[in-house]
Amino acid sequence: MPFTAHDLRYHAEQTYPALYAHLNWHAQRSLDVLKYDPVELDMVVGHVVEQLLRIGLLGGEDRTPLTVLDGLSNAQFYAFLNRSIRNKAIDRLRKKRLQMMYGADLEGTEGTEVEDDPLNEATEAVGGGVPFPTPEETALALASQQELRNLLKHCIKELSPAPRQLHAIIQELEDYDATELLRGLLEELPGRALFNSSEAIANASQHKDHAHKKIRHCLQQQSSNLTVIVALRLTEYGVYSTHSQEFIVDIQTLARDDLSEDDVRLGLNKLVAEGLLDWHEDAVIHIASAQMKQLSRFYSED
Repeated sequence: MPFTAHDLRYHAEQTYPALYAHLNWHAQRSLDVLKYDPVELDMVVGHVVEQLLRIGLLGGEDRTPLTVLDGLSNAQFYAFLNRSIRNKAIDRLRKKRLQMMYGADLEGTEGTEVEDDPLNEATEAVGGGVPFPTPEETALALASQQELRNLLKHCIKELSPAPRQLHAIIQELEDYDATELLRGLLEELPGRALFNSSEAIANASQHKDHAHKKIRHCLQQQSSNLTVIVALRLTEYGVYSTHSQEFIVDIQTLARDDLSEDDVRLGLNKLVAEGLLDWHEDAVIHIASAQMKQLSRFYSED
């Protein structure tokens, strides 16, 4: 059954089965070797559904403001859905390849640092990569990246007390040709004029590594994603046991402030599905050192 953006906004209950069937079919086509994995299918389809809910289109009726999607033709709207599915499927395939290539210890190889760089995902669609075929798709892609770009800009600005680390990141943005992100960042950093980004800095790779760790931690702290929050708390509250040579933390310790124990269990199960944790519904979570490194790097927009 065909549907439109208008149908999703005003007739969500009747239209959702058709939306789900459409997304699921395209997810299977895009997931390649993962197309028979129900967890991967749910992640890809759920990502697009959550995006539609977040912007207020799916079931928003007149309670939420109109979005750019509401003004698209049917063909443009379907193109947006299909591209969203494809991009998320490619992301899932990339993450699976990384897990297979680098195994448990991602910290030990130089290539992983590049793939895990938090700048990659945030700048690729904005500053580089394959051009979008239509102005409408370009506008949609930029809008979908705006929230993450603003968050990334905030976290980079947090490096100001460490000017060499900030310098290294600005050089990296210039190397990526991430012009929009860089321009917005420089407008908010008046002290930027105090140094020349083209000048080499001593131990640049070391400063960049430290900066990446701070940015990753900042992104995790600012995230409202349940899985990211649980991953961050595992790294913050886990206590190292010299006897078992692993980190240990219980669910009650993780369930603080705004999280219930059910929330924690849901987040833990998602981390298990991501291949980042071994957990079997026990009250105490055991985390290997290699897994702790992976958790400290975990970030998702889902």
